[in-house]
Amino acid sequence: MAEGKLTFPDGIAYEGELVDGKPHGKGKLTYPGGGVHEGDFVYGKIQGKGKFTSSGGIVYEGDWVDGWPDGKGKRTYNGIVEEGDFVHGKMHGKGKKTYPDGKVEEGNWKDGEFVGK
Repeated sequence: MAEGKLTFPDGIAYEGELVDGKPHGKGKLTYPGGGVHEGDFVYGKIQGKGKFTSSGGIVYEGDWVDGWPDGKGKRTYNGIVEEGDFVHGKMHGKGKKTYPDGKVEEGNWKDGEFVGK
């Protein structure tokens, strides 16, 4: 595996391990708007473990599949903490959401909506 840097036509910059000129292994993406993703890549796709931090302060750390938060993870934004199962970027399955005022929703989630205990 080689180490290297790439800049894509949309302005996204990659630094890390490469195979056949594609991100593969550990690396870091920096988006033009200021977001950063650090983690695992498989033949150009965000896969495995990783952490994304947006320029607006949203942080997701956990499992990724095909560039989406998918699997076990934790997302924080605006003082809200979501922990649990994610599917295609939304809480889905078992999870817990804690609000800044201390309110907690814990139980089952479907497509990002709380459906109960």
